[in-house]
Amino acid sequence: MTANWLTGLTPLFADRCRLFVLLARQAPVGVVIRHGPAKWWRLTLWDTRRDRFTAGQWFHGSLYPRKCDLSPDGRLFSYFAGKYRQSARDRGYDSTWVAVSRPPYFTALALWPVGDTYGGHTMFLDDTTFHTGTLRPHHPDHPPGPLRHVAHSYLVLDDPFLWTFPWQHDGWQAIRLPDDTKKTNYFDARLAAWRKSAGNLCLERTVWSRGQEAFPSGRPSRFTIFKRDGVTGLARFEAHWADFDPRGRLVAAAGGRLLEGQLDRHHGLRWRPLTAFQDEKPEPREAPEWARRW
Repeated sequence: MTANWLTGLTPLFADRCRLFVLLARQAPVGVVIRHGPAKWWRLTLWDTRRDRFTAGQWFHGSLYPRKCDLSPDGRLFSYFAGKYRQSARDRGYDSTWVAVSRPPYFTALALWPVGDTYGGHTMFLDDTTFHTGTLRPHHPDHPPGPLRHVAHSYLVLDDPFLWTFPWQHDGWQAIRLPDDTKKTNYFDARLAAWRKSAGNLCLERTVWSRGQEAFPSGRPSRFTIFKRDGVTGLARFEAHWADFDPRGRLVAAAGGRLLEGQLDRHHGLRWRPLTAFQDEKPEPREAPEWARRW
């Protein structure tokens, strides 16, 4: 895209889709999860070093991005999804399932039926160790192959996996409310914000929903950029997602656009578009052979 600088992201929220991004912890790789229209989802692989984007598969159903993860080397993607159809249950997938695939494809290498939406918190502990978010065995047609998997049940309420989110592996730290703040329910972690530092800057995302973490959401989140001290505020903005990429750049998603942000003493915070997904339309795409095998 051409470098037409923007001074605000609000007009982009009118797009009929929104984005959430997972960044690999040890590689210049990101996976862009596009949602919309309705129950359509698409994966795109992002080479953050060169800003090259490889379009992948579409999926029609329910997907839960906050329960998805990317392996540290960026080679494997895990997701929690559902179709709520009898045909899925007849094939042994149940209404919901956890799967591991090669991005940017949804085609499952490993798959574990779940059946509800309480579990399914997936997480890569390292490149070869995976937390499945369920106690049920894997689907006979989709074994975990070389993955060592750790099971979990949502009934074990003190299990730390229940309270962990994928962005915590990428340097985000929770800022808690005062200890005397009353809880609204059992799952209320009493969080005020999340913070992450890169270089001389600190990025803060305000937690707007008490109770279970609602990010990502169709509702934009509020972000503040501070100096490294976390006290001196430099700029505020709203976006559907924002982070520091492996290069230390401020990047954000608004509607169907992915952008790079820069602070300028003359212009303040402004945004350079990297790519746009809002005009994409669902189309069938088969996974290549390399994405269908371990």
